[in-house]
Formats: sequence, structure tokens, C-alpha cells
Amino acid sequence: MTVLAENDLEFDFSSAMEAIIFDDDALHNPSTMKRVDFIAEYTDRCLFLEIKDPDQPGAANPEAFKTKLLTGNLIPDLAGKYRDSYWFRSHSGKVTKPIHYVVLISMASLEPALLLAKQDELKKSLPITHKDWSAPCAAGCAILNLDQYKKQFGANSVRRLSAGG
Repeated sequence: MTVLAENDLEFDFSSAMEAIIFDDDALHNPSTMKRVDFIAEYTDRCLFLEIKDPDQPGAANPEAFKTKLLTGNLIPDLAGKYRDSYWFRSHSGKVTKPIHYVVLISMASLEPALLLAKQDELKKSLPITHKDWSAPCAAGCAILNLDQYKKQFGANSVRRLSAGG
């Protein structure tokens, strides 16, 4: 069973063939490359997962995060993480399956409608398709809250460590 943690959130990737912490300097050497937090490979797809957790206990400034999201300043950063991660994996010969990019934003005060609007912005910012490309650079892109993530990947796919159990 593969279980990986990002601060106070623990993810169960037991149904994946492989799951790695991709945002790891030991894997990439120190560089300016932006990286998604995790990459999980399944039989039919690859998941690039980026986690933002302003609800974690002791988070420095959740309101600053919310402002960054609302003003649109977070979207270019999220797009850059996908593009750099895709570039690295592609040049490593590891882009062999459709890639789904999921951003988990664990902030209970955000409305799902806002996340959907930001998801549309992210799709445009990546971009997923281009007239000169023979195929899209991603099979899908989603920004989900914690409840949506659990509905998509299973009730036990993620848990908050500080909540126990």
C-alpha cells in the first residue's frame, strides 16, 4: 500500500501501480522548476496532484491564500507546476498515458462554484489544447475541495492527520 503525506493530509494511492512525491529536490536536484506534489500512475492514466491546504492547523495566512486565489494570481503558479512537471516527465520518457491534473484545495470556506470558475481559468492558462498540437497536453484538469476529492477518488483516499483515526 502506497501512502504519501503532504503536511497534514495523507493520501492513499493503494490502487496505483506507483505513486511518488514529485516535489522532491533529491529527485530533481535544486532548480527553479515548479513541480506538482505527487504523481500516481494507474493502469490507464497518470495523475498529477497538487495540494493546497490553507485549512491545515497552524497555516500561516489562509486569508492571503484566499486573496491570491480570488485575484487570479494562483492560477499561473498552478499552470506552471503542471507545465514544468509535464516537461520533465516527457523528457524522461515517462509520458505514456493520459494525464489528469488535479488540484486539491482544502479550504472549507470556498464555494464549489468558485472552484469551478478557477478550474476554467486553469484550463485556459495551461492550455490543454492548441491548434498546432496533435493531441491535448492533459486528458483532464480539475480543482477540487476535500469532499469533491473524496467523492472522485474514494472516501478513504485522503485523511487529515491531525484529526486522528
